[in-house]
Amino acid sequence: MNLSEKLKEMLVFDWAHIDAPLFSSLLIMLVLVILGVIVGIKAKLAIKKEGYKHAPRGILFWADAYYDYVTKFAVQNMGRKHMIWGGFFFTLFAYLFIAFNASLFGIPSLIDWLWAPLSLAIITFVLIHAVAIKYQHWSYFKRYIDPIPIFLPVNLITMWSPIISTTMRMFGNCLAGTVLITLIQWATSNLSASIFSSFGVSLQITGIPANWNSFFNSFPYWTGTLLSPIPMGVLNLYFSLFSGFIQTTVFASLTALWIAQEMPPEEDNVYVPFERVPTDLLVPQGEITK
Repeated sequence: MNLSEKLKEMLVFDWAHIDAPLFSSLLIMLVLVILGVIVGIKAKLAIKKEGYKHAPRGILFWADAYYDYVTKFAVQNMGRKHMIWGGFFFTLFAYLFIAFNASLFGIPSLIDWLWAPLSLAIITFVLIHAVAIKYQHWSYFKRYIDPIPIFLPVNLITMWSPIISTTMRMFGNCLAGTVLITLIQWATSNLSASIFSSFGVSLQITGIPANWNSFFNSFPYWTGTLLSPIPMGVLNLYFSLFSGFIQTTVFASLTALWIAQEMPPEEDNVYVPFERVPTDLLVPQGEITK
């Protein structure tokens, strides 16, 4: 294989063997793009019709409420001067929350695929250091030799901690939920099979095509539908909706705080030391009473 063929193999994407989680990620991005286009078109039409004079309705109401939420989130965690970062968190919240709930819509889960949280952590890492270089310039590199130059290897290692911590946090929580749900499904399917077997009901379904035999007559058996739906539904709602919202908020909050640490503080929050008033400016107490 010559060099041109190797480059072609590296650059040409093989859609026939795409990973299921990667397909989920592309699908989520496509859904967000479509929603963004729809909201943009409806907002433009509303402006032309002077709809901004009235309270928004329908999808514009939810888009406006969501925008207010992420803007307040950016202001509370980064300061009013950095309200523009609300656009970044607008996309991050939407993508990450839908990614946590992808399995509820019948598409492969995304966050328990290691490359997804790792990619988000790398994006956060790049943003942190890009913002630090933008505001601190050459003094940015001083952190790596503090307090003395001999600490350079240690500081270089700790520099990568945001990538490791955020990746393992999201991946570990999502994987733990997947493992727990799988164990519950295994337990309830076996319990259901034991109940049916005690009544002499066969677990094998006869008279089905050969290519469907392994699907219906292998674990988990069809009897799992007796006990599995209720606990599986509750656990899916918890690990997808509730836990997904918590993990999304935690990841976004850490990202906002890490980026805000590299920015100069707002003037309202700068500490001004107390200075004693000169004595020649003080008015005697007797003159005040007069």
